[in-house]
Amino acid sequence: MNKVETVVINWKRPGNVERVVNALRAQSTPCTVTVCDTHLEDQYSLPASVLDNADRIYRWGHNTGPYSRFVPLAAYDHEYTFFIDDDMVPGARCVEHFVDTAEALPGFGSIGQMGRIIPPDGVYKARNVSRLPRAREIDVLVRGFFVRTRHLHHVAQLRWLMNYTEEQVPEDDMLLCVAMRLCAGLRNYLTPASPDPETLMNCTELPDPHALHRRPDHIRRRIDFMLAARAIGWLPVNPAPVIPRQLTGAERTGATSANESRDVLPDSRPAGAARDGLAAAADGLGEPGTEAGAANGRPHLNGNAARTRRGRAGAAASQGVLYLALGELYTKLATDSARTLRLHGYDGPVRVVTDVPSHDLVDLECETLVVGSLPGGFASRFHKTQLYRWSFERTLFLDADTIIISPIEEVWELLRGHDLAMAPDMHPYVSDVISRSVNDPNRRAPEYQLMSELGLNDRRYYNSGVMLFDQNGRMSRMFHRWHQEWNRFGGEDQLALVRAIAATGTRVSTLDSAWNRRPKAFSSVDDARSAGVRILHFLSRQRPLLNDAYLGVVAEYLG
Repeated sequence: MNKVETVVINWKRPGNVERVVNALRAQSTPCTVTVCDTHLEDQYSLPASVLDNADRIYRWGHNTGPYSRFVPLAAYDHEYTFFIDDDMVPGARCVEHFVDTAEALPGFGSIGQMGRIIPPDGVYKARNVSRLPRAREIDVLVRGFFVRTRHLHHVAQLRWLMNYTEEQVPEDDMLLCVAMRLCAGLRNYLTPASPDPETLMNCTELPDPHALHRRPDHIRRRIDFMLAARAIGWLPVNPAPVIPRQLTGAERTGATSANESRDVLPDSRPAGAARDGLAAAADGLGEPGTEAGAANGRPHLNGNAARTRRGRAGAAASQGVLYLALGELYTKLATDSARTLRLHGYDGPVRVVTDVPSHDLVDLECETLVVGSLPGGFASRFHKTQLYRWSFERTLFLDADTIIISPIEEVWELLRGHDLAMAPDMHPYVSDVISRSVNDPNRRAPEYQLMSELGLNDRRYYNSGVMLFDQNGRMSRMFHRWHQEWNRFGGEDQLALVRAIAATGTRVSTLDSAWNRRPKAFSSVDDARSAGVRILHFLSRQRPLLNDAYLGVVAEYLG
């Protein structure tokens, strides 16, 4: 006998059921295919191919809604039962993925790939929670559930315990998950994220006419069910994480002025071109690593910050990934980037400095640090040139517009005894920027002149969108100087970075371009991955490539 029995309902979508059954029959891990056929009209009869292809068909003419999947409970006799909705086609390795997860989680109640966390007040909200590189505990799974068959009797137990005996029982997913938690004492999980699309239970989405989620009282019914479950003792997984608020000026008191940098370039003219608002904001920020920097430069943390700092299984808190995301657009980009980071197996700390905190970042277990919004087109550089104040002992900084397309575990060893590692820009030397850049050359002319006067035209010119660096005295001074140099002109940050590196003697290791590659050289993400690329960097002019055709299956995981 197979380990897994898969169950799908036919009511009014026989064409969908045919595709689902065919996909289940083609699984890499063989499974028994069972159809609960409850159609009431001949037009919804199953095709002959389904009758031939399915192993078991239970047929009756009384509609109990989605609860129909539980009607033959006493007949299910495999080690595992996999219930799947008929509005999606599973990938070829979907059942294999669920079996692998189940055998690594001996105490699970049910596992799935889509789910919800219920707030402490019990009021249900239809908001998906992201999967992580490890199994993630969840309150309610939706659309597909993988269960140890011997635990299914708790579903009927809970139905009677709640007096939930309506003729149709549409909240089948909630009934199952609450039964596992409340009656069986078992927990429900999302399976670990995988970049392999063939592990998805919704590898292909199908049309969903007659779907219950379109009923006008759908959310109200689900809220009522969860409140009723809470009334008899069910509790959500965890208190909902707190979305941080921005600190007030009074809460930022106690700062001291920044220390002067001891490293002086040959020309230390004042920053006459710096924007007044940014310069004024800088007055309240201390030197990174000083008491003032700790008091003033550490914005409010979200509820999972302490847990992030303690570290998680397999991830040392001494190293982590850092994003800067100002404004709604860049916060969404950073969220999508963090999703691809988790998708490719990174389970360590992620810290996001933002002025637009969101539940999506919290769901990805990102530590959120809230900073104030600033005016001006280059305002983000005000914070970027001070990233050191939010760094880990070893930090991988990623621009918000990066997408991770392969595992990154090797990156942590690429400093090779240096302070900082970056990939070259498309213009590899300062002289190339001055002679070839078409980005507002008249505005940038004074800065170009300064670079020539300082004798820095032959210096390497790096792209600061991906930076790996350590916490040490030299990097602290480098970032402090970088901020000073950026304040001279208040525009782009990379020429200021060249000056700061030169002034502080920072040791730079050159990363291979695979760690910071522009997407236009490739026809698709698959093409880039085949070429060994780890991180794609979608600069503003290439952001139109963030589409389904270019991203392929990666698009399935983005918001």
